[in-house]
Amino acid sequence: MVVENRKGTETNYLLNLTDYMEAALKLWGEHAEDMAGAIGTLYGTKEGRKDWSDLYFAANKSIHASFCGSEPQLREFLSGRFNDGEWSFDAERCSKDCLDVLRIYNMKPDGHSLFPYLHYEPVEHTFHAGEVLHNMNGNDYRVLAALSPQNLLLMSMRDSQIIVGNGVRFYERYPKGERPDSDSMVTGIEWDHGVYLGNDITRIDFDILKQEYGEPDRVENVSDLRDKIRKDFWMQKNVEQKEGLPERVRNAARDCLENTFGTSEPDVFDKMLDRGMYDGMYHAKEEQKKISGQAR
Repeated sequence: MVVENRKGTETNYLLNLTDYMEAALKLWGEHAEDMAGAIGTLYGTKEGRKDWSDLYFAANKSIHASFCGSEPQLREFLSGRFNDGEWSFDAERCSKDCLDVLRIYNMKPDGHSLFPYLHYEPVEHTFHAGEVLHNMNGNDYRVLAALSPQNLLLMSMRDSQIIVGNGVRFYERYPKGERPDSDSMVTGIEWDHGVYLGNDITRIDFDILKQEYGEPDRVENVSDLRDKIRKDFWMQKNVEQKEGLPERVRNAARDCLENTFGTSEPDVFDKMLDRGMYDGMYHAKEEQKKISGQAR
Protein backbone atom coordinates (compact mmCIF):
# COMPACT_ATOMS: atom_id res chain seq x y z
CA MET A 1 0.00 0.00 0.00
CA VAL A 2 1.53 3.31 -1.08
CA VAL A 3 0.49 6.88 -0.28
CA GLU A 4 2.32 9.56 -2.26
CA ASN A 5 2.03 13.09 -0.90
CA ARG A 6 2.72 16.04 -3.19
CA LYS A 7 2.06 19.47 -1.73
CA GLY A 8 -0.58 18.07 0.61
CA THR A 9 -2.50 16.11 -2.04
CA GLU A 10 -2.31 12.36 -1.53
CA THR A 11 -2.45 9.64 -4.17
CA ASN A 12 -3.01 6.02 -3.18
CA TYR A 13 -1.91 3.04 -5.23
CA LEU A 14 -0.86 -0.58 -4.80
CA LEU A 15 2.57 -1.92 -5.76
CA ASN A 16 4.37 -5.20 -5.42
CA LEU A 17 7.83 -5.01 -3.84
CA THR A 18 9.73 -4.91 -7.15
CA ASP A 19 7.64 -2.08 -8.56
CA TYR A 20 7.87 -0.19 -5.27
CA MET A 21 11.67 -0.37 -5.34
CA GLU A 22 11.76 0.86 -8.93
CA ALA A 23 9.42 3.76 -8.17
CA ALA A 24 11.38 4.75 -5.07
CA LEU A 25 14.71 4.55 -6.92
CA LYS A 26 13.45 6.98 -9.55
CA LEU A 27 12.49 9.44 -6.85
CA TRP A 28 15.68 8.97 -4.82
CA GLY A 29 17.97 9.71 -7.75
CA GLU A 30 21.53 10.24 -6.51
CA HIS A 31 20.54 9.07 -3.02
CA ALA A 32 19.80 5.54 -4.24
CA GLU A 33 22.50 4.11 -1.94
CA ASP A 34 20.06 4.65 0.95
CA MET A 35 17.52 2.30 -0.62
CA ALA A 36 18.57 -0.73 1.43
CA GLY A 37 17.72 1.09 4.63
CA ALA A 38 14.39 2.17 3.18
CA ILE A 39 13.49 -1.43 2.31
CA GLY A 40 14.50 -2.52 5.81
CA THR A 41 12.15 0.08 7.24
CA LEU A 42 9.38 -1.14 4.94
CA TYR A 43 9.83 -4.70 6.20
CA GLY A 44 9.33 -3.33 9.70
CA THR A 45 5.68 -2.77 8.75
CA LYS A 46 5.37 -6.46 7.88
CA GLU A 47 6.82 -7.52 11.21
CA GLY A 48 4.59 -5.17 13.19
CA ARG A 49 7.41 -2.87 14.38
CA LYS A 50 5.76 0.16 12.80
CA ASP A 51 2.67 1.05 10.77
CA TRP A 52 4.24 2.90 7.82
CA SER A 53 7.61 3.38 6.17
CA ASP A 54 8.19 7.08 5.40
CA LEU A 55 10.44 8.41 2.62
CA TYR A 56 10.91 12.18 2.29
CA PHE A 57 12.35 13.55 -0.95
CA ALA A 58 11.65 17.25 -0.44
CA ALA A 59 9.70 19.47 1.90
CA ASN A 60 6.54 18.91 -0.13
CA LYS A 61 7.06 15.40 -1.53
CA SER A 62 7.00 12.10 0.35
CA ILE A 63 6.02 8.44 0.02
CA HIS A 64 4.48 6.38 2.81
CA ALA A 65 4.25 2.61 2.31
CA SER A 66 3.21 -0.45 4.25
CA PHE A 67 2.85 -4.15 3.58
CA CYS A 68 -0.81 -5.08 3.49
CA GLY A 69 -1.52 -7.55 6.27
CA SER A 70 -5.18 -8.43 5.80
CA GLU A 71 -8.26 -8.00 3.66
CA PRO A 72 -9.92 -5.60 6.15
CA GLN A 73 -6.79 -3.44 6.13
CA LEU A 74 -6.86 -3.37 2.33
CA ARG A 75 -10.49 -2.24 2.34
CA GLU A 76 -9.62 0.55 4.78
CA PHE A 77 -6.79 1.69 2.52
CA LEU A 78 -9.02 1.72 -0.55
CA SER A 79 -11.64 3.77 1.29
CA GLY A 80 -9.12 6.43 2.36
CA ARG A 81 -9.00 5.42 6.01
CA PHE A 82 -5.26 6.19 6.20
CA ASN A 83 -5.34 9.54 4.40
CA ASP A 84 -5.21 12.90 6.16
CA GLY A 85 -6.75 15.21 3.58
CA GLU A 86 -7.56 15.33 -0.13
CA TRP A 87 -6.79 12.01 -1.78
CA SER A 88 -7.48 9.83 -4.80
CA PHE A 89 -6.76 6.27 -5.91
CA ASP A 90 -4.74 5.84 -9.12
CA ALA A 91 -5.36 2.40 -10.64
CA GLU A 92 -3.04 3.23 -13.55
CA ARG A 93 -0.04 3.27 -11.21
CA CYS A 94 -0.88 -0.06 -9.57
CA SER A 95 1.02 -3.27 -10.22
CA LYS A 96 -1.02 -5.66 -12.33
CA ASP A 97 -0.84 -8.48 -9.79
CA CYS A 98 -2.16 -6.12 -7.11
CA LEU A 99 -5.20 -5.36 -9.27
CA ASP A 100 -5.60 -9.11 -9.74
CA VAL A 101 -5.72 -9.48 -5.95
CA LEU A 102 -8.55 -6.95 -5.81
CA ARG A 103 -10.54 -9.04 -8.27
CA ILE A 104 -9.85 -12.26 -6.39
CA TYR A 105 -11.11 -10.69 -3.17
CA ASN A 106 -14.14 -9.23 -4.92
CA MET A 107 -13.11 -5.59 -4.49
CA LYS A 108 -13.34 -2.52 -6.62
CA PRO A 109 -10.62 0.14 -6.24
CA ASP A 110 -12.98 2.01 -3.90
CA GLY A 111 -13.20 -0.99 -1.55
CA HIS A 112 -16.77 -1.89 -2.47
CA SER A 113 -17.78 -5.30 -3.78
CA LEU A 114 -17.01 -6.03 -7.42
CA PHE A 115 -19.65 -8.72 -7.87
CA PRO A 116 -23.01 -8.42 -6.09
CA TYR A 117 -23.56 -12.18 -5.85
CA LEU A 118 -21.03 -14.86 -4.99
CA HIS A 119 -21.33 -18.63 -5.06
CA TYR A 120 -19.85 -20.76 -2.27
CA GLU A 121 -19.01 -24.32 -3.26
CA PRO A 122 -18.33 -26.70 -0.33
CA VAL A 123 -15.07 -28.65 -0.66
CA GLU A 124 -13.97 -31.73 1.27
CA HIS A 125 -10.97 -30.82 3.39
CA THR A 126 -9.16 -32.43 6.31
CA PHE A 127 -7.89 -29.76 8.68
CA HIS A 128 -4.57 -30.29 10.44
CA ALA A 129 -2.48 -28.50 13.05
CA GLY A 130 -0.14 -25.84 11.66
CA GLU A 131 -2.25 -25.12 8.60
CA VAL A 132 -2.95 -21.44 7.83
CA LEU A 133 -6.51 -20.83 6.67
CA HIS A 134 -8.05 -17.78 5.04
CA ASN A 135 -11.44 -16.88 6.45
CA MET A 136 -13.90 -15.37 4.00
CA ASN A 137 -14.21 -12.47 6.48
CA GLY A 138 -10.73 -11.42 5.36
CA ASN A 139 -8.58 -12.68 8.22
CA ASP A 140 -6.07 -15.53 8.35
CA TYR A 141 -5.89 -18.13 11.11
CA ARG A 142 -3.40 -20.83 12.06
CA VAL A 143 -4.83 -24.16 13.20
CA LEU A 144 -3.51 -25.00 16.67
CA ALA A 145 -5.53 -28.20 16.94
CA ALA A 146 -8.35 -30.01 15.19
CA LEU A 147 -10.69 -30.74 18.09
CA SER A 148 -13.01 -32.60 15.70
CA PRO A 149 -13.40 -32.64 11.90
CA GLN A 150 -15.33 -29.33 11.97
CA ASN A 151 -14.32 -27.76 15.30
CA LEU A 152 -10.90 -26.11 15.27
CA LEU A 153 -8.74 -24.34 17.82
CA LEU A 154 -7.40 -21.36 15.89
CA MET A 155 -5.04 -18.44 16.39
CA SER A 156 -5.59 -15.19 14.51
CA MET A 157 -2.49 -14.27 12.51
CA ARG A 158 -3.32 -10.59 13.01
CA ASP A 159 -3.55 -10.28 16.79
CA SER A 160 -2.86 -13.79 18.24
CA GLN A 161 -6.45 -14.09 19.47
CA ILE A 162 -7.28 -17.72 20.32
CA ILE A 163 -10.62 -18.85 18.91
CA VAL A 164 -12.65 -22.02 18.73
CA GLY A 165 -14.15 -22.16 15.26
CA ASN A 166 -17.35 -24.16 15.60
CA GLY A 167 -18.73 -25.79 12.46
CA VAL A 168 -15.78 -24.87 10.21
CA ARG A 169 -16.23 -25.65 6.52
CA PHE A 170 -13.96 -25.18 3.52
CA TYR A 171 -15.26 -23.45 0.38
CA GLU A 172 -14.37 -22.28 -3.08
CA ARG A 173 -15.90 -18.85 -3.71
CA TYR A 174 -16.41 -17.27 -7.12
CA PRO A 175 -18.84 -14.88 -8.85
CA LYS A 176 -22.26 -16.41 -9.29
CA GLY A 177 -23.00 -17.29 -12.90
CA GLU A 178 -19.33 -17.32 -13.94
CA ARG A 179 -17.13 -20.31 -14.65
CA PRO A 180 -14.55 -20.44 -11.83
CA ASP A 181 -10.89 -19.95 -12.72
CA SER A 182 -7.71 -18.94 -10.92
CA ASP A 183 -8.47 -15.24 -11.48
CA SER A 184 -11.90 -15.29 -9.88
CA MET A 185 -11.84 -18.08 -7.30
CA VAL A 186 -10.89 -17.77 -3.63
CA THR A 187 -10.57 -20.73 -1.28
CA GLY A 188 -11.19 -20.31 2.41
CA ILE A 189 -13.29 -21.16 5.43
CA GLU A 190 -16.43 -20.05 7.16
CA TRP A 191 -17.80 -21.22 10.50
CA ASP A 192 -21.15 -21.33 12.23
CA HIS A 193 -19.84 -19.29 15.14
CA GLY A 194 -16.61 -18.54 16.96
CA VAL A 195 -15.82 -18.71 20.66
CA TYR A 196 -13.20 -16.07 21.51
CA LEU A 197 -10.83 -17.10 24.30
CA GLY A 198 -8.47 -14.10 24.44
CA ASN A 199 -4.78 -14.26 23.59
CA ASP A 200 -3.41 -15.68 26.86
CA ILE A 201 -3.07 -19.39 26.14
CA THR A 202 -2.12 -20.11 29.77
CA ARG A 203 -5.73 -19.41 30.78
CA ILE A 204 -7.16 -21.98 28.37
CA ASP A 205 -8.21 -25.38 29.70
CA PHE A 206 -7.57 -27.83 26.85
CA ASP A 207 -9.41 -30.65 28.61
CA ILE A 208 -12.60 -28.60 28.78
CA LEU A 209 -12.22 -27.62 25.12
CA LYS A 210 -11.93 -31.26 24.11
CA GLN A 211 -14.97 -32.19 26.18
CA GLU A 212 -17.01 -29.31 24.77
CA TYR A 213 -15.96 -29.32 21.11
CA GLY A 214 -14.09 -32.56 20.49
CA GLU A 215 -15.43 -35.92 19.46
CA PRO A 216 -16.11 -38.16 22.46
CA ASP A 217 -13.43 -40.81 22.95
CA ARG A 218 -14.61 -44.35 23.54
CA VAL A 219 -12.68 -45.69 26.51
CA GLU A 220 -13.51 -49.34 27.10
CA ASN A 221 -10.16 -50.61 28.35
CA VAL A 222 -6.68 -49.53 29.40
CA SER A 223 -5.46 -49.46 25.80
CA ASP A 224 -8.22 -47.01 24.82
CA LEU A 225 -7.40 -44.85 27.84
CA ARG A 226 -3.73 -44.68 26.94
CA ASP A 227 -4.53 -43.83 23.32
CA LYS A 228 -6.69 -40.96 24.55
CA ILE A 229 -3.96 -39.72 26.89
CA ARG A 230 -1.37 -39.94 24.10
CA LYS A 231 -3.66 -37.91 21.82
CA ASP A 232 -4.09 -35.25 24.52
CA PHE A 233 -0.32 -35.03 25.00
CA TRP A 234 0.42 -34.58 21.31
CA MET A 235 -2.33 -32.06 20.79
CA GLN A 236 -0.46 -29.73 23.14
CA LYS A 237 3.01 -30.88 22.07
CA ASN A 238 2.26 -29.92 18.46
CA VAL A 239 1.48 -26.39 19.62
CA GLU A 240 4.72 -26.24 21.60
CA GLN A 241 6.80 -27.42 18.62
CA LYS A 242 5.14 -25.37 15.90
CA GLU A 243 7.46 -22.82 14.36
CA GLY A 244 5.84 -19.54 13.47
CA LEU A 245 3.77 -19.32 16.65
CA PRO A 246 4.62 -16.56 19.14
CA GLU A 247 7.19 -17.69 21.70
CA ARG A 248 4.81 -17.00 24.58
CA VAL A 249 2.24 -19.36 23.03
CA ARG A 250 4.80 -22.15 22.65
CA ASN A 251 6.10 -21.60 26.19
CA ALA A 252 2.57 -21.69 27.57
CA ALA A 253 1.92 -24.99 25.78
CA ARG A 254 5.10 -26.43 27.30
CA ASP A 255 4.08 -25.26 30.78
CA CYS A 256 0.69 -26.88 30.26
CA LEU A 257 2.38 -30.18 29.35
CA GLU A 258 4.58 -30.01 32.44
CA ASN A 259 1.62 -29.28 34.70
CA THR A 260 -0.63 -31.95 33.20
CA PHE A 261 1.77 -34.79 32.40
CA GLY A 262 4.76 -33.98 34.58
CA THR A 263 6.97 -33.62 31.50
CA SER A 264 7.08 -32.07 28.05
CA GLU A 265 9.56 -34.65 26.72
CA PRO A 266 7.96 -37.34 24.48
CA ASP A 267 10.38 -40.11 25.53
CA VAL A 268 9.75 -39.44 29.23
CA PHE A 269 6.01 -39.29 28.58
CA ASP A 270 6.11 -42.64 26.75
CA LYS A 271 7.94 -44.31 29.65
CA MET A 272 5.43 -43.05 32.17
CA LEU A 273 2.52 -43.98 29.91
CA ASP A 274 3.85 -47.54 29.46
CA ARG A 275 4.29 -47.89 33.23
CA GLY A 276 0.63 -47.05 33.70
CA MET A 277 1.34 -43.89 35.64
CA TYR A 278 -1.49 -42.03 33.90
CA ASP A 279 -4.02 -44.85 34.20
CA GLY A 280 -5.43 -43.36 37.37
CA MET A 281 -5.61 -40.03 35.51
CA TYR A 282 -2.27 -38.44 35.06
CA HIS A 283 -0.70 -37.71 38.42
CA ALA A 284 1.94 -39.63 40.31
CA LYS A 285 4.25 -36.70 40.86
CA GLU A 286 7.17 -38.23 42.73
CA GLU A 287 7.66 -41.05 40.24
CA GLN A 288 7.27 -38.64 37.33
CA LYS A 289 10.01 -36.39 38.71
CA LYS A 290 12.29 -39.40 39.24
CA ILE A 291 11.93 -40.58 35.63
CA SER A 292 12.24 -37.03 34.28
CA GLY A 293 15.46 -36.60 36.25
CA GLN A 294 16.93 -39.81 34.86
CA ALA A 295 16.13 -38.80 31.27
CA ARG A 296 17.71 -35.38 31.62
